[in-house]
Amino acid sequence: MTDSRINYTVVGSFVLVMLVVLVGILAAMVGRAGSTDSYYTVYSNVGGLKFGTQVLYEGYPIGQIEEIVPQRSGASTRFKVVMSVKEGWAIPRDSLARIAASGLLSAVTINITGGTQDEMITPGGEIPGKSGGNIFAVMSDVAGEVTELTRGGIKPLLDTLNQMAGNANSLATSDIPAIAANLRKVSEALAERAPEITANVASMTGKLNEEVLSSQNVASLQRVMDNADKATGQLSQIAGNLGTMSTEVQKLVEQLDTMVSENRSDIRGAVKDMRYSLDAISRNIDSITYNMDSTTRNMAEFSRSVRQNPGLLLGGKPQRDEEKR
Repeated sequence: MTDSRINYTVVGSFVLVMLVVLVGILAAMVGRAGSTDSYYTVYSNVGGLKFGTQVLYEGYPIGQIEEIVPQRSGASTRFKVVMSVKEGWAIPRDSLARIAASGLLSAVTINITGGTQDEMITPGGEIPGKSGGNIFAVMSDVAGEVTELTRGGIKPLLDTLNQMAGNANSLATSDIPAIAANLRKVSEALAERAPEITANVASMTGKLNEEVLSSQNVASLQRVMDNADKATGQLSQIAGNLGTMSTEVQKLVEQLDTMVSENRSDIRGAVKDMRYSLDAISRNIDSITYNMDSTTRNMAEFSRSVRQNPGLLLGGKPQRDEEKR
């Protein structure tokens, strides 16, 4: 009886120790061994996250998700994810909490990418969050786009190709035989008239050689080319003369410029004198015009008197009028 009690006690103690060890192992696996600090992050999509989801720091397990709280703001909804992390674990201010999965079939975790700043996030603070890529969602989007492309692009293209193939088949069965018959007729006609066409071409070639490439025409062409060469030489000489003339004109312009520069003061004085004279003439133009008009009238009267009595030039008296006689 005593031996059985001892055996029961030993077995019970062993089972209890194993349970404690198992609980410790599970706590170590989920990062809940000992005291923890609380942090949170915010995501717009928490697909795959739940209570107990593992929290990693650069791949090392440091805690788990404790709570997911929806937060409604206007027309959008975001989710506050509360995490428990090993007490005293330092997380730099510029760290980033990403939703990630280590493999295609691996469980979703929150992996914190450590920052480089010296300032740390205080417990209870927010770790900046960024949603990770969901390969299944991406594959679903790609499948949807492929389906839309198939319906909107490939299927109409295949229908158009089928229609074009039908048109080509119809053309081959209806029009091509007629076209082939016409080509055969044209080929036969060309074969029949080939000797005549060849003879005409030979005759035309002979006439061209006789009329166009005759010795007289060749000599005329040679003279034209010689004249063109002479004209080219003369043009070159004229161009040289023009260059020389341009140089001389340039020298003349320079001399005129030098002359004007040297006599600038005299020219300025002459221009001033001319302006003064023109101003004086402009002021007295009315009297000058009046005097000239009077002089012109007197000269006209004198001319008329001389024509009537030329003796006036010799100091004679004016002729008496016939009516006064």
